[in-house]
Amino acid sequence: MSSPIWGPIRLKTPPASPGPSRITLASDEDDTYGPIISPIKHSRTVRDITLRPTGSNNRRKRAKKKNVVPSTELGEAQLQIGLDSVLPHDPIIHESEAMNMDVEEQPRELDTAGITQDHLDKGYQEYISAVMEDGTGFFQIAQNMFVVNGWDVKTKRSKDTWYHIQRSTIGSERVFVCTCPASHPDASCVHGHFLQEHGLELFPVDPDLSDIDQDIVLFSRQIGLDDQGFLNYFSCPSPIKRGLAGRTVVTYEGEDDANGRWKCEKDIGNCSHIGSCRKKLLQLVQGDPDAKDSGVVEDFYENPAKASGSEKSVSYKQRPPPIWASLPGDPVSAPIPPRFGPQHLALDDESSCSCREEACLRFRPQDTGAIRTSPCTVYGLFEPSKITIELQTCICKYRLIGPDCISHGLFNYNNKLLFTHEILDEYTAAYTSSETPFSAWNLVVSRRYNLQNASFCSAETFRSAWFAYTKLQYLEGDMLCPKCGPCPENTIWDGVTLAFNRKHLLPSLEPPTISQPSSIVRHATSYVPKQQLLPDSPARKAVQKVINGPPLIMQLEHQTDPDEDEEDDEDDDEDAMESARTRSLRKRNRELLERLNAIPVAIAQLAAKNPALSRLFDQHFGNNAVVNGVVPPGVYKRFFLQISAEESVLQMANLDGLNALQDFLKNPSRLNASALVNIPVLHELLEYEFRQHGLLSADVLEVCHWITDRGDFILGWLKEHSTPPLQLTATNCIEKPWTDTGCCYGMPKIRERPIYPKLKHDTRPDPGGKRGAKCSKFYSQYGEKKLTGGIMCVWCTHSVCYGFHCIPRGEGRNDVFSALVTRWKKAPKCQGSPRSGPRSGSGSGSGLRSDPRSCLRSDLSPRSAPRFPLRSCAPAPATPPELRFQIPRGL
Repeated sequence: MSSPIWGPIRLKTPPASPGPSRITLASDEDDTYGPIISPIKHSRTVRDITLRPTGSNNRRKRAKKKNVVPSTELGEAQLQIGLDSVLPHDPIIHESEAMNMDVEEQPRELDTAGITQDHLDKGYQEYISAVMEDGTGFFQIAQNMFVVNGWDVKTKRSKDTWYHIQRSTIGSERVFVCTCPASHPDASCVHGHFLQEHGLELFPVDPDLSDIDQDIVLFSRQIGLDDQGFLNYFSCPSPIKRGLAGRTVVTYEGEDDANGRWKCEKDIGNCSHIGSCRKKLLQLVQGDPDAKDSGVVEDFYENPAKASGSEKSVSYKQRPPPIWASLPGDPVSAPIPPRFGPQHLALDDESSCSCREEACLRFRPQDTGAIRTSPCTVYGLFEPSKITIELQTCICKYRLIGPDCISHGLFNYNNKLLFTHEILDEYTAAYTSSETPFSAWNLVVSRRYNLQNASFCSAETFRSAWFAYTKLQYLEGDMLCPKCGPCPENTIWDGVTLAFNRKHLLPSLEPPTISQPSSIVRHATSYVPKQQLLPDSPARKAVQKVINGPPLIMQLEHQTDPDEDEEDDEDDDEDAMESARTRSLRKRNRELLERLNAIPVAIAQLAAKNPALSRLFDQHFGNNAVVNGVVPPGVYKRFFLQISAEESVLQMANLDGLNALQDFLKNPSRLNASALVNIPVLHELLEYEFRQHGLLSADVLEVCHWITDRGDFILGWLKEHSTPPLQLTATNCIEKPWTDTGCCYGMPKIRERPIYPKLKHDTRPDPGGKRGAKCSKFYSQYGEKKLTGGIMCVWCTHSVCYGFHCIPRGEGRNDVFSALVTRWKKAPKCQGSPRSGPRSGSGSGSGLRSDPRSCLRSDLSPRSAPRFPLRSCAPAPATPPELRFQIPRGL
């Protein structure tokens, strides 16, 4: 059967005024097939735009359109799609309307009521004019998603950056979310304010528009500079992240062979977005759905350099933080020294030795015979300086006393190598702004030094000096968000797996998972089994077997008889490639047969739990759907993946979600369905049904009732097995230095982590052994190779870091629960009772710990550099509510 052929591609390029700007593929009514049509962008003549206050009776007038002449024909005359599910199934030609034409518009009047002084300062009126005059991009790529140019609030001009903005309705409230830096919960950016004020007028909700989520959209195509090639703009989703945050803009400039210049707004180098957009472009112009971007590297590895050197330095006085990281409560910063320092550094009464022994800590003025002058090197921002330094032999006989040099803006590392505060703070600014490895930054500075025919120190030396310097900086006092307070209700936990070797394990590390002799023993706490939405494991496995993988209809169309290839293989036994292809076909056909055989099993298992759920599954994934060539909608695949997930039903629908679902079932309207944002997969399914059919079927409503009943049952069962809340048993606990314990939080320790004798992982003394993937991220790769964990950090929703701790073993979410129990007086909403575990952490029960500095001394590669704020911690004030956290949850 021949592949379907689509008609000419007609691109809608940037509009003269806001309107739906999207690109689709279609066939002509006369069944003729032409090339890509790329309209030439002519100059526009636009009259002045009049901004009038609310109450004006003037109306918009339509622009007068002129004829447009297509550009030179490029690309192939036919587009063969094959079975690529990304491309549309119903082709519709989309002609250019009011696009890239000579336009003469009448004055455009927009109401400006509600414009605050903040928006005036951001140039909101200038932004309206820019949008109306086509001076800045504002493209609609879906019903409720747009691509916009950045806006410079200082110059009040458009920028060449791109952002996405999404509008949605939750209940009766319209919500606008923009990815530009100026958008935050307390104030909207110019994009969101413009869409809020004029979105319904300029971009009405069009039911014919697709509500894309994972589609790549070519939203603009222009002739390139000097009429060479084309300039294409794509809106590309992330392969692993759905929604607004996963989208980025990819730009391509060049001919239609996709070998020109690519640029991604989000990633560089190894970028999956570029590969996806290149494939999309080749599909559009060459009919090549299997095109791959050979220029993108798929695997990237970097071997970190070994840590070396000592973190002890001659300088010992506390250093002020960088100016850009200073806080109002910080000690007075030292004055900025002159760029060119002294040529000789003399000893003073505060000079010291790096050994830090009390007997030899300070300079001895009376012992003049032990004083000598030596040369040293001062490394600055642009070049080194050769100066002299005055030293005195220490009584330890193998070290020298030297000046601290803080008054000169210098850091004395070892009396031979000194660094200016500027160059050390510059690396701090670099790595806290972007992922900057020591080796890469050292190479940049070395090239700068080469301009002066000088050389910089090695990366290992600078790494040791930088860590010694940061240990002296005052970075305390900021682990408290002024908006969230001492115990934020919503927290974000994430970790980085460093996998340092067990040889670094020391008995000083005390993560929150460690129990103490005074810890409460929870004898009654045990695992509560079968909390899943589908409690039977065979039912979950059967559903997952059917829906995991590509659509079965696509596999059937690609199915090949392996016997035919086997005959070819017998004719030529030496053809290894053909033999491998035969084995691959056999494996694929075997997997296909297993998936087909699992369909009736899954339907029967689901019918035993809920007949309506079984009918929905049969409708989209049953044998009839496969035979009729029905490709299941992605929303139903995600729904049944969640239904069959190996986790508690309360992970899918927490207490707030269950309450909202009960309110919806009382009045199942679209308005009430929009409030189910706490159950994302169900919210998406209901929106899809309303959009496609205008109402909900009886089966969908019955499934909603079943989810509610199951969630209420599990929640009530857990409450019956709950234990009394923990008391403040560690109020008099003395905090140890975080450099020894590896645990640093803005809140003091108020409880000890309980002991759970009935939990098998809580009594295991050995940090090794196979744990699986339920609670331990990447543990199978690291734990079995005698490697350990990494660092766990917590933020509030305003990006303020509330603390971190080193993980001696791969524990994952159990480290999170233990930190919450030991530090939080009131549990965060996102980690409340229904979602907490049967224990509040996994105690290793082992005397093995790790030196936290071994985690930090390794070279920070682009894959391992933790992104948490520079500043450290300060004790936070207490809040009265008690923590109820011990409701068990099965793992």
